[in-house]
Amino acid sequence: MEKKLDLSVILPIKSSIVRDFDEYFEKAIKSLQIQNVPCNELIIVHTNEESLVHKLQSFDFGTLNVKLVEYTGTPNYQSQISLGVENSSSEWVSFFEFDDEYANIWFQNILKYSEIYPDVDAFLPIVVDVDGKDTFAGFTNEATFAANFTQEMGYLNNETLLDYQNFQTAGMVVKKSVLEDFGGFKSSMKLTFVYEFLLRITYNSV
Repeated sequence: MEKKLDLSVILPIKSSIVRDFDEYFEKAIKSLQIQNVPCNELIIVHTNEESLVHKLQSFDFGTLNVKLVEYTGTPNYQSQISLGVENSSSEWVSFFEFDDEYANIWFQNILKYSEIYPDVDAFLPIVVDVDGKDTFAGFTNEATFAANFTQEMGYLNNETLLDYQNFQTAGMVVKKSVLEDFGGFKSSMKLTFVYEFLLRITYNSV
């Protein structure tokens, strides 16, 4: 029997009227299709933009289990993520944007890590950053895993966050219960919503 990760991937989309949307979206979906270990479902939280709805309804997602959820309010990443979480029935959730890609071993690694470290509630990936020309620019989240950066290598805590704030949650895999219990991403927080969320959950011993 094929192993599967009990995970819902949440993809919020505001609009498809952006440069290279089709190319990036296709790559993002491909990165889900080629995972060594599949997830339960892909939840796309989208606006009612006519061209976007048409693209999503006509797109070939292959064997992915896809749920299209329309967001009717003023679109913002945090609120769309929250709606996706509400529509998830999985133990774990992950979120990314249409111009992101997962490494094909990421879900396989999470399945392995979650079995070895059952007390860990959230896994942050090392994120490959690129510039406007899609040229490699560096890694973020890498400092979290650097030796001697925290008292225990690889674990993020609130003391670390006081010294280092440049984290990304794209590709993060976190227990749905954590997002529900601690309020998830808050739409009232704009540019710093990732940092505020990480501070909040680490202060609550996640």
